[in-house]
Amino acid sequence: MDSEKSGLPPYSAVAGPPAHPRHHLARGHIRRSRAVRLVVLSFLAFIVYAQWRQIPSASYGDTDSMTVSPHGLSVAKLQDDLAVCSRLRSKPEDPIGLGRERNARYIDGHKPTLIRNATVWVGEPAEGTSAEDARAGKGWGWVTADVLVEYGLIKEVGKDISVATLPSDTIIWDAKGRQLTAGVIDMHSHSGLNSLPELRGNDDVNEMSSDTTPYVRSIDGIQPGDHQIQVIKSGGVTTSLVLPGSGNNIGGEAYVIKHAVGKPDGREEISAEDMLADPDRNWRYMKMACGENAKRIYGKVGERGPVSRLGESWEFRHAFEQAANVIREQDDWCNAADAIGVENMSSYLPQDLKWESLGAALRGQVHINTHCYTIPDLEAMVDHTNEFKFPVRAFHHAHQTFLVPEVS
Repeated sequence: MDSEKSGLPPYSAVAGPPAHPRHHLARGHIRRSRAVRLVVLSFLAFIVYAQWRQIPSASYGDTDSMTVSPHGLSVAKLQDDLAVCSRLRSKPEDPIGLGRERNARYIDGHKPTLIRNATVWVGEPAEGTSAEDARAGKGWGWVTADVLVEYGLIKEVGKDISVATLPSDTIIWDAKGRQLTAGVIDMHSHSGLNSLPELRGNDDVNEMSSDTTPYVRSIDGIQPGDHQIQVIKSGGVTTSLVLPGSGNNIGGEAYVIKHAVGKPDGREEISAEDMLADPDRNWRYMKMACGENAKRIYGKVGERGPVSRLGESWEFRHAFEQAANVIREQDDWCNAADAIGVENMSSYLPQDLKWESLGAALRGQVHINTHCYTIPDLEAMVDHTNEFKFPVRAFHHAHQTFLVPEVS
């Protein structure tokens, strides 16, 4: 079209401005910078990845710094479990008696006490008494003596203990010939569990939700304020093994307590824990029972529980089997942990609170006290001990034991 005719300004294609050499240099520089950054980032990523790969390997070789095992388990928990293995393998020892410097229950600030002119039952036959005579009840008697008590222990029994040798703050009592004995120990008590007067709200002797309850503990029901404790103490009983009742074939754990309660008795607090005769818990205790009580309570046809002594033996053996299975699993785990290193274990130590105390009993770490009267009950319990390899500390009541001394 003729531009003049169209009235439009003339138009012709014009080449763009010539490229400046600096523009080429800038683009090249940008490309090189990006490449360098990419290389640096790749190198850093490689370092991080390599370190990440190396950290577990280093940790697995150093159990002190490792927090997670190769199997994804907490190393701290595995090490705690290994410490449990040591306790499972240990056997309790009797607490130190003669030779102690102080009673484990002693509270600082209590003054020494000298009781003078007492008629004392020393619990030993007279000097020169033969063992045969002593067994026959000969040579035993009362002696006139002084008794020194210090740091919660009977420190001395003798004639005319010199006051000059004692601390200046010693309290002195004149017994004027009255009888004095060591505190009586009751090996079968329900004090604190079955209140005086008897009240339903405070009756915690038997946990009758099941016939076998090794997992319950008498200390959880002991009432320190039970008036019965003070009545028992007034008769000279200072220590009791507080057992669960005999309603169950396996009643649960028992505890040895002292009958000193609270500040009136020289204690710093009122609690069942403070009453424990052996605060260090060197030994544990358990109550079992045979015969008529469990039958009477649970023996209803169609309901759970033993109807006969046949059923009772099954309840015992089944419970022992469950505990023995846990023991076997634990021993296998502990042996493997020793062999390959605990950090290489693929599981935690098997533990089951329900069977822990009965397992400890089968390991010989618990003194079993069993309530058994008759020949079939005695024989059945002895049979269980032979099958599952555990000792019985004492048969309580045991009226017919004199008929079967050969049963073992």
